Amino acid sequence: MIIRTSALDSATMVIELEFGDDGDLVEMMDVRQNGFAVMGEDIPLPLAVIDGRLRTEPWFTEDHLIAIEAHELGHIRTGSCDEPTAEREGIRLLDAAGFVGAADILRDRGIA
Repeated sequence: MIIRTSALDSATMVIELEFGDDGDLVEMMDVRQNGFAVMGEDIPLPLAVIDGRLRTEPWFTEDHLIAIEAHELGHIRTGSCDEPTAEREGIRLLDAAGFVGAADILRDRGIA
């Protein structure tokens, strides 16, 4: 498990799961796929959880991981569980930070 600050928002923590990790976060990831946000009134420090185990997939690039992170930050920054809202904010964050390839990955999904 890698714990770090977000590459897109220095105020948000990111947990990247790795092979060999176990526990509640891994179980939640196995159901949700790719990533999820931990946020809400009872959460003092929101965080994004992303699935670093995707690094072994043949299609994977680092742009995919930052795109997942941006989408989860979109949920946190907007306070919304709505997927299109999170996607639009994620694209905005990526564009502002110059991650064009990652932003294109989100655009190509067609959710926003």
